[in-house]
Amino acid sequence: MKRVVILLAAAFTLMWGACSDPYADQVFKDTDKMPAASFMEANEDVYSLWVDLLKYTGLFNTVNLNMDYTCFVPDNEAMHKYLQAKGKSSVRELDMEEASNLVRYHTIASKQYTTSDFPDGMFPDSTASGDYLSLEMREGGFQAFYINDEARIKELNITATNAVIHLLESVLTPVTGTIVDNLDENYTLMLDLLNKTGYEKLLSSIYMNGVKYRYTLFAVPDDVFAEAGINSVASLAVYLGETNNDYTDPANKVNRYVGYHIANSAYSFADMNTDIDNNTSKNVSMMASNTLISMRLVNEMFFLNYNEETKKGISVTRKNLNCKNGVIHVVDGMMEITEPKATKVTWDLTDYPELAGVCEKYQLENQSKTYTRSLAYDILNCYKLSGGYGSDYTYHLANKNEVMYKASNHDCMFLNLGKYGWIQMESPMIIAGKYKMSLVHYNQALKTKEGRWSVIVDGEYVGVQVTTWGSSTSKSEMITTTIGEVEFTESVPHTVRFMAGDDYYSYLDCLIFEPIN
Repeated sequence: MKRVVILLAAAFTLMWGACSDPYADQVFKDTDKMPAASFMEANEDVYSLWVDLLKYTGLFNTVNLNMDYTCFVPDNEAMHKYLQAKGKSSVRELDMEEASNLVRYHTIASKQYTTSDFPDGMFPDSTASGDYLSLEMREGGFQAFYINDEARIKELNITATNAVIHLLESVLTPVTGTIVDNLDENYTLMLDLLNKTGYEKLLSSIYMNGVKYRYTLFAVPDDVFAEAGINSVASLAVYLGETNNDYTDPANKVNRYVGYHIANSAYSFADMNTDIDNNTSKNVSMMASNTLISMRLVNEMFFLNYNEETKKGISVTRKNLNCKNGVIHVVDGMMEITEPKATKVTWDLTDYPELAGVCEKYQLENQSKTYTRSLAYDILNCYKLSGGYGSDYTYHLANKNEVMYKASNHDCMFLNLGKYGWIQMESPMIIAGKYKMSLVHYNQALKTKEGRWSVIVDGEYVGVQVTTWGSSTSKSEMITTTIGEVEFTESVPHTVRFMAGDDYYSYLDCLIFEPIN
């Protein structure tokens, strides 16, 4: 799961509620020393319409607060076009709820993002409206940053005392509705499939048991189905060779087909291109049990489930359709279930939606302070544990100056379970084959080797005992230690247990499975 951040709406309500302007009686002479709203007010030739919007919504004072903001602000020309398209002559003719949401959607109220902090894909912090913006850099370098695939940043890194402002040449369209809400008349069969299989409820939800989940849907349009002679759920069942009409059964081929189009995390188009180079691929787990989708670059073109024999794959025709609970990408093919070839698997040991749901901060970049979340033994179902008195397991998100910041997604599991204590979890699906298995961990400099762990996969010990202390006597660093070789006869998830060999604590990052031959 790529950087799922749980920021409850109540927190934004408090941050963005009515408040007095701390700078109301202060006269500024140097625009470089002004807070964001006052800075924009002083540069009315560029920002006057946005400033009017801030005052109309009562958020001018809020944007002046001594906090950290990233403001994506449309210039006056962009605002004129926006108002003209809506048939309005003034921002004060906008509905108040619409106007307030517009400001919130353009503002990240937790961090100042300069270009050096820009992510490759989705911003890890949500906007003040609780939504997530995506970023793409196209040909043209710093002049070709696009937000949500719709608005180019025309001027970068404009600094105020409490914010970074990025000037937009068009207004962003605020996200409204869930994934299901955003499937229009071009996706009637996809909607019917979601309804008949029970996935509609999942993709219509924003919170489940108090946890905010986000998903990716690869949506097949009606015309793509029609090209295959499919115009109903029943005809898809015939196409797939399914005779059971209980489409809610997870083993049903129609149910599995739909689940194969849903990922249990929100992947922007840039996220999908991350960690692959030209003519290489990666596999991503989908919601249908024991299924993977291949993401591959071929001659700099992105494909899903690319077939090397036919030289064909599935293309994304519309990307980054952001929704309240995830993102939609439109595909140009049926995208039937296939089993891709084995590739290198990097399994982040913190990569569980359930863990994300209990952490205020999770898999974030460029944090100035370390965040930790001590976990009770019975709080999460994704981990099973056994440890002695005083044992501990904690989620650790590193700050940008820590050695552990180099960990996958900048986080680790801190474990101190006592000798013979253990923690057990389930891996993502791994394609059948033989692999070299390695552990990425923080190595504490020490003269002796300590922090010992045995790794048990599906009940069998693998390789040698790993030590996480003492690989170097002088330098503490993130390192990769080979465990041994493992062979899987089935393409399924696997049970992995780490058993402690001493009383030392360790920071474990991820397991790597590299195909052999």
